[in-house]
Amino acid sequence: MTTVNPALHIIPNDVPFVELDCKTAFQNLSPTERLYAHHIARASYEGSLIISLQMVFGIASLTYLVDPLERAKPRRGSQSPPYISPESAGIFVLLHRLYSSEPVEDLKKKAHAAGFTDEEWSAFLTWSAAFFSYNGNYNDFGDSKIVPNIPSGKLKMLVISSKAASIFVDFLSTYGAVEKGIFSLDKRTAGLGFNDGGVSTYHSDNVTKEDSDRANRYMKEKNLEGWNTRLFKQEMNGKTVLTIKSASVAAGQSTVSEFENIIVRLEAGDYADILAKVIMHLVQAAEFAANDRQKAMMGKYAEHFISGQIKAHKDASRLWIKDVNPIVESYIGFIENYRDPAGVRSEFEGFVAAVNKETSKKFAQLVAQAEQILPRLPWGAAYEKDAFLKPDFTALDVIAFGVSGIPCGINIPNYDDIRQNEGFKNVSLSNSLSAMPKQKINFISEQDEKLIFDYDGKAFEVQIGLHELLGHGSGKLFQKNADGTFNFDHENTKDILTGDKITSWYHPGETWASVFGQLSSAYEECKAEAVGYVLCAEEDILKIFGFDGELASKITHVNWLSSMLKGLNALEFYDAEKEKWGQYVRIVNKEEIESSSQAHCWARFVLLNVVLEAGQECVTIQEIKDASGAASLSFSVDETKIRTVGIPAVREFLKKLQAYKSTADVKKGTELFYKYGTVTPTALAWREIVLAKRKPRFLFVQPNTKLTKDEKNVELVTYPEKAEGLIQSIVERFSSDSIAVLEKLWKADQKHFPAAYGKK
Repeated sequence: MTTVNPALHIIPNDVPFVELDCKTAFQNLSPTERLYAHHIARASYEGSLIISLQMVFGIASLTYLVDPLERAKPRRGSQSPPYISPESAGIFVLLHRLYSSEPVEDLKKKAHAAGFTDEEWSAFLTWSAAFFSYNGNYNDFGDSKIVPNIPSGKLKMLVISSKAASIFVDFLSTYGAVEKGIFSLDKRTAGLGFNDGGVSTYHSDNVTKEDSDRANRYMKEKNLEGWNTRLFKQEMNGKTVLTIKSASVAAGQSTVSEFENIIVRLEAGDYADILAKVIMHLVQAAEFAANDRQKAMMGKYAEHFISGQIKAHKDASRLWIKDVNPIVESYIGFIENYRDPAGVRSEFEGFVAAVNKETSKKFAQLVAQAEQILPRLPWGAAYEKDAFLKPDFTALDVIAFGVSGIPCGINIPNYDDIRQNEGFKNVSLSNSLSAMPKQKINFISEQDEKLIFDYDGKAFEVQIGLHELLGHGSGKLFQKNADGTFNFDHENTKDILTGDKITSWYHPGETWASVFGQLSSAYEECKAEAVGYVLCAEEDILKIFGFDGELASKITHVNWLSSMLKGLNALEFYDAEKEKWGQYVRIVNKEEIESSSQAHCWARFVLLNVVLEAGQECVTIQEIKDASGAASLSFSVDETKIRTVGIPAVREFLKKLQAYKSTADVKKGTELFYKYGTVTPTALAWREIVLAKRKPRFLFVQPNTKLTKDEKNVELVTYPEKAEGLIQSIVERFSSDSIAVLEKLWKADQKHFPAAYGKK
């Protein structure tokens, strides 16, 4: 197989490690609040082991293509034998047992005996820490594979000589099963998502596009949602059997039915042993809840994980949005569908956090004024929700986050029916936002670099607030109800782009995600980002955050400077050979669409191109030589043209985004996105420079919570900001029993991916 550039898949030894600091927030909690937080933290972390079972990608004999235009056809590429690399869970088991069996210093001595240089030992520690941070061997931003920068033979010698090899009977066989997956780098395994031969553990390795489409039609007909499911395929007695398996503790009886000349089985019990531990801690958390609503919420979460029923999780979410201004905030479940190629199934995540009261006051004021601000968006009242459902918008200091990558802000729940009709919450994660190491910033002047160092945290707080509350929280979806009525004035509402009568909408059973498919993630993030770009220059909004006069102008400038620069640096995550964005989409011959999921980079690149098209040197990118004579870029944003050139261009683009979203016009919406999302030859040249000068993204070192001996209070355990500290946090986070459960489920999953193990 053709190999890829390994340098792009190695975590450099100088990667910054940053503490997720929640000490002050935790100390301000009462003993009861700490106990409540502790058990939700434990539930979140135990459940996060599921992520390594979900992060399994490789190749299949047929390309799986997601088709938001409902026009894509399966493309047959190389007919080479399929190779699947379901290694993440196995590597997790291997590394946890390796590091928990003996001190790191003892392992270091054995590594040197196995031939490791000091540099190689650091590389192995760094890779191990990154793996644990991402809950797998694909990074959280760009979803490219990470490999250790050491020879495979040396790692094998370390594994053989380790104490774990003498403690665990199957330790060496575990290494043998994952060794190839640890080091393999080819065009089919270097990144997550469906490409010229992609498959994920959201589907067994023999599932084709037609199979997934058929399963989706079945679920739509039966009014089922697939957030917590996986799809498996078998051939039995000459008949195709598709099994839709939901995550739950209770297995129960399978439901079998005929559909479109195949058999469809609904089966529960996926991840059962892990979810049992999650439920145990949710039940214990309920004992320390602050009110009856929180108790009921924990009960509904537990019910969801027991039964696998989405209704129970929706009920928990309804309770959650009504739990206004809690001291301890949390959410848990199968939440984000970024990484599912079909945009249907979601990754597990769970978090618990304490409210940051100062920042929350600002967000509360933004919520209070939201109804006065929304009319400034460029689509008018007919395209806005009938009533703005004022969310609980708080700033939080994260105590624990079981996830593949900690975000800076969250807008949930993701259920369209709840968001549209009942409400949502906006959450800004203050200690995630503020944990930004000061690294040299590429491509900008020293003056602009100083501006970003001085004001980026403040500007990003404004952007996050606008992005989450007014970006994700605005705009109406035009829907036809099951009884034939409409949720808008069907006869009189005009298309805001053409002035004609509205002719398209969402039909019963359709949602924003189901119609726009995987494009929905990047599209929605682009809309939310654009709202922030447009509104961050409004004086009254800036005053809410405490900025006025010259300082307010600096905040607007820095927000645009930083955001546009991120759009340029996003080119790091574009795969030039595959012509796709890390986990994004591309048009193939104008008809077929490849899909994947990392939304934010593509969204920012699109908006950068919108402003570049507006011209007048509002944003300038020039190729230059740096002091050493190497190719570089000069990037700048003209502060004087943000309001006169940049904002008008983004407003017009934003208007189109919402028009196509509201009317379910996936064809025009997709065409618009690709117009600005295309990576031109000029941008490809920029990409080479971005790659050559890329900086490593920092890794969070999260704390653990631990019960005191009398189990009446909770202690916060923190770790050093280095690879060894992150590794130790993981070793202490999971018991040997939890790792044994993960190993059991990993081995059980292997039957769905026989090609990876040389089986037919």
